[in-house]
Parts: sequence; C-alpha cells; structure tokens
Amino acid sequence: MRSLKPLPAMLLCTAITASALTVPVTTAHAGPPQGFAYVVNNLSNSVTTISVSTGGTATIAVGNGPTAVAISPDGAQAYVTNGRSNTVSVLDTESKRPVATVVVGARPSGVVFGPDGTRAYVTNFDSRTVSVIDTAQRRVIATIPTGTGPSGIAITPDGARVFVANNGSNNVTLISTGSNIKLADLSAGTRPTAVAVTPDGSKALVANNGSGDVAVFDVSSGTKIATITAGRGPSGIAITPDGTRAYVSNADSNDVTVLDASTDKVDSIDKITTVKVGAHPVGVAVSADGTKVYVPGNGSRKTSVIRTSDNDVTTSDVDSGPTAVATGRPQELSAIVSLGDSFISGVAGRWQGNGLRTGLLTDVHGTDRAVYACGDTPDSRCSSDPELVYGRFYNNADGCLRSYTSEIQSADIPVYRKINLACSGAQTENIIDQPLKGQAPQVDQLAALLPRYKVKMVVMTVGGNDLGFRDIITTCVEGFVLGAGPCEPSQTAGFNQALDDKAAYLDRAIVTVRSVMRAGGYPDGSYRFVLQSYPSPVPAGEDIRYPATFKQRFRVGGCPVYDSDATWVRRTVVPTISQWMKSGAHDRDVEFLDVANLFDGHEVCAKGAEQAGADNWHENPLLGNKAEWGRFLDGTTGLQQGDKDESVHPNYYGQRAMASCLTAVYDYDGGKHDHTCTNVPGKGAEHVELAHSH
Repeated sequence: MRSLKPLPAMLLCTAITASALTVPVTTAHAGPPQGFAYVVNNLSNSVTTISVSTGGTATIAVGNGPTAVAISPDGAQAYVTNGRSNTVSVLDTESKRPVATVVVGARPSGVVFGPDGTRAYVTNFDSRTVSVIDTAQRRVIATIPTGTGPSGIAITPDGARVFVANNGSNNVTLISTGSNIKLADLSAGTRPTAVAVTPDGSKALVANNGSGDVAVFDVSSGTKIATITAGRGPSGIAITPDGTRAYVSNADSNDVTVLDASTDKVDSIDKITTVKVGAHPVGVAVSADGTKVYVPGNGSRKTSVIRTSDNDVTTSDVDSGPTAVATGRPQELSAIVSLGDSFISGVAGRWQGNGLRTGLLTDVHGTDRAVYACGDTPDSRCSSDPELVYGRFYNNADGCLRSYTSEIQSADIPVYRKINLACSGAQTENIIDQPLKGQAPQVDQLAALLPRYKVKMVVMTVGGNDLGFRDIITTCVEGFVLGAGPCEPSQTAGFNQALDDKAAYLDRAIVTVRSVMRAGGYPDGSYRFVLQSYPSPVPAGEDIRYPATFKQRFRVGGCPVYDSDATWVRRTVVPTISQWMKSGAHDRDVEFLDVANLFDGHEVCAKGAEQAGADNWHENPLLGNKAEWGRFLDGTTGLQQGDKDESVHPNYYGQRAMASCLTAVYDYDGGKHDHTCTNVPGKGAEHVELAHSH
C-alpha cells in the first residue's frame, strides 16, 4: 500500500469510514448539511464541502492532520478528528466554521455519532481506546479499551452497540454504549480498516485492507457469516440509505467494489461490479438520497463522484491529501414519543421471562439479558451489568429505568427516532409541571423536541401511580407473606376514592400535552395521541398454577397473593383502571389502547405459562410463547433478583407484546379511536390481535 507522509498510510486508511453510516436509513435534517459532502484533507489541515446539487465547494480550516469526519444526526455540527494534534474539531455546519475543540486520545482516526446525537465516539489509533464525547458538554466522559490500532467505527441504528475495526490486531471490538464497556473482540481479516452497519441493524460489514476482502457479521450474535473478495487494499465502506448497496473503496487498485447488500440476503452479500476512480481512493460516503457516491482520492486533489444509476464518474476539486468523507441526510426527522410511568418506560426489560436463581453470577436460566462474558455451559459464570439494558443512568440519581427493549423502542414503526421520556415512578404531576429524578416535567422535555423533529405519534401511560396500583400489589403480597389475610377489604375504599379524586389530574395531563403540541406548531389532528392502559400482572385466582402455600407461591412461583386478591386485581382493579383511562380519553377525543388482557395466559404464575428451568440458558432461552410476560411480584425469592422496582412490570417479552400492539395501532388508518389488543394463544409476543370500536 502506498505510503503518505507525514502520517502512515495505515492510519489514513483506518480513518476513512468513521461516518460512512452513522445513522439509520430514516435519518433527516432540514438545514444546510442536507446538500453537502464533507471531505477531509489530511495534508492541508482542512475540510472541503461539496454541494451535492451544484458541485460548488468551500474550505474550512481544522486541526493538524485531519483523518475522519462525521455529521451529527440533526445536521447542525460536523466532528473532524485531527490525527496529529489529538483533538476533534467541532464545526458549525450552517456558518461552516469551527466552534470548539475537544481533546481526545493519541492519533484519533475515526468518529461516529450515536443516533440521538448526544454522544460521539472517537477511535484513538495509538492509545488503543475509544473516547466517548458528551456532545452537549463537548468533553470526553469515558474511555473504552479496544484492540491494537482502532480505526474505522460504526454504530447500530438503535445506538446500543459500537463496532470498532482494529487495524493492528486483525479483529473488531464490540462495545455496549449503555455501560461503555467492551463486550467482545471478533476475529475479522487482515488489517481491518473500516466498518459500516446496514440500516436495518442486521449486519456489520468490515473492510480488511490487508486481506483484500469484506467480512460480514451478524449483529445480533456477533458471528462472521460471510467473506467477500474486494479489490486491492479495501480502505473504506459505505452503505446506501435504503440498504441495498455497499460501496468499498480499494486504495491500491484505484477502484470501488459495489456489493448487493439487500436485506433479503440473510447470510450472504454478493459482488455486483467494480468502478474505476481516482488515485488511491481511501474514503467513501453515499449522498442522503442515494444518488451519488463520494470517493476522495488520497493520491490527488480530487474526489470522484459516482452516479449510482449508471456508475458514471465525475470529479470535484478538493485540497491536498483527501482521506475521508461524510454526507448529511435530508429525509424527514420523524419521531414517536412515549410519556408516562414505569409500565411504558421499560422497567423490567432486563428479564427475558422469570427463572429462579440457582447460584450467584449466572444468567438465571437465560432470563438475565444484562449478562456478558459468560462461559460456554448452562451453569457457567457470567458478568452482569444492568446498564447494558437500562443505559448509563441506571446507578445514578436519574433512575428512570428506561430499557432499550421498552415498548416504544421495540415497536416496528418506520420513524427516525423513538424517544422515550417516560420515567419509573412518574405520576400525572410529573407529566404536567413537576420534575422527577432530576429531570424536567415530561411536557417540557416534549416541547424541547418539537423544533427538531416531526412527531407522528405521542403515546402515554400514566395514572397507575396516582391510583396506588403498585401499592395495592405490594400490600396484597405483604398480606400473604405475613399471613395477615386478603388485602381487598382494606384497599377497596381507597382505590375507589382515588378514582374520583385523580380523574381531574389525568384530564389535566391530556390537556397539557395537547397544549404543548399546539404551541409547538402541531394542531389537533396533525399527529396521533394515544392513551394506553395497563396489562394485568397476575391471573385470576383459579388460573394460578401453584397451590396457595407460602413455599409454592413465595419461594417458587413468585406470586405470593391469595386467590381472592388475585381475582380482585385481575377482574376488578385492572379493568376499572382501563375504563377510567378510557373515559378520560373520550372526554378529550384522544385514541385509547386497552391492553388490560394482553398478558392473558402469560401473567406471573398463570397456568398457561412457565418459568425458565435447568434446560434454559442464554444460548437456549425459554421463548415467549411459553414464558411469563410479567416480572416476579415483590419479595419473591430468598436471593433478591435484580432491582425491586422491576417487580410487577412487563418484562422483555411483555414489552415486546405491547410494542406489537403499538405497531398495529400505528399501522391502523381507520377512523375509530378505541383499540383493544390481545395475544394469540400459543404464540409469542410478536403475535397480537387488534380490534377497534367507537
């Protein structure tokens, strides 16, 4: 491979595709970055912007030895890594000038933004690390070890995982963004330099500069599923916004390999053609509309522009030593937003069903989704970190316990961002005007989003904490455990009184959300507003599969309640809350989604469900068609599993079931406003039935 002074060619190649695919296919921005490609010029310490529509150029001075560039999801900023000054230049894309400098590790060589724009990740070639930048504070908040010579970097569309190509150790480091820890090193090829993730999040493609090929990984398992021959010295890789094509720049054969990356190709990617370009092509990026591919020629002062419709090639003049390129995304920044409490924030998303712990440091029969570094046998030791599921705020004052498997995040809805503002413990006042756990009232957070996103739907679940729903369950459990008798007699009057007292609070929450949306330019009818009820965590007494003994229901089943209390909760409390919320929705003409019966047959201890057992582990989990969809009730095991706040709530499978319901509601385009969602007996959480009325 041809060398280029003063930086080694290897570093230049590793810097190419840091932002080749920084955001999912539905990324958007309405501002200036839509129409520009940003080309990094390593030898002139500059960035050249190229107008996608006119080809016009402009030059921006940056730090010493720039190597890579990424554009933020909202298009407002570009981050440029400066390999010889160990910094990142922050560019304002509207004024096209530097506005800040962030010090990172030694010889930064790649950069990528998370999909929400709050974090940027920078590979440091000589430090063997990734620097995590808080983009609001513009400072490094974490440093993560990698392999040798980390270079190209890409992030999954959901923002949960980062892939880092380690040029010097012939592998790819997989990082969890929730806890900022290295999960694994995956064997790639010889001198991997660049990586990109398909827009559907299913595959990661790694360009191996030394072995002249592209390794294809299955993102969910981390398994290498294919290797495709490219040209000589593949150094950059980018994928079209629709995910159908991948373009690989080959630095030593002066061409670009075009691959078929269609989503219907589960375990293979085919080579389509080769396109000749300029001298020593090292970077590559695809325009937002997928019509043009930009390929900087490091051996010239030009960037080749490939027209994707017919592979016709033209050139644009840049500056000396062009090494990397990034493009903005012009699609609409669409979004859906969830508001409310723990039932919709995703509490208990850590747990894939229920299973009794048989020993410390295990995966709890495959139910704990927060484990990593496990052994190869069902009873092997594991490390566990709840931040893998709940993100970086799990252990601090925030504690909203928003899981990445929450209803809104799991819903198969085609929008750019799924924004979860719900928080564990929230009441209607926390929607309206009261902060909670260090966060502003949820409507204030909603208002801050409106200038940046086109909100398609707001879904809200709130009121359960106002009515004392969790307290009722806790009291019923305590009554059983202490042998104090059923809780229904002592709880009924207070529950009925709360229904009357708190109706005005629910109404005010709905009205306030409507008001904030109007103030943000969303008149009624320009978006969908859905009020969603609560699923029952327990079955009726006669449907509990364990006898009403302390040993069976407390130690084994995880449902320490009397039959009469279970029946009261299942047939009176939960349906009454649903009717209470439905009346509130009708009063303000918003849609209502009733999920009260969604877990029927999958509640904790239900006869139609079961716990994970000795045959289950993370390689063979109990599937959702058999598992319980709610989490153990309070105080259910001698060895406390997880966080007490997770008790009662929908677990991973329950959240996916609610996500299936929300997806069906989003897809519904009829005129009825009341929706009822139920599961399909014998099927998993992906199978639901939706009925409409009113």
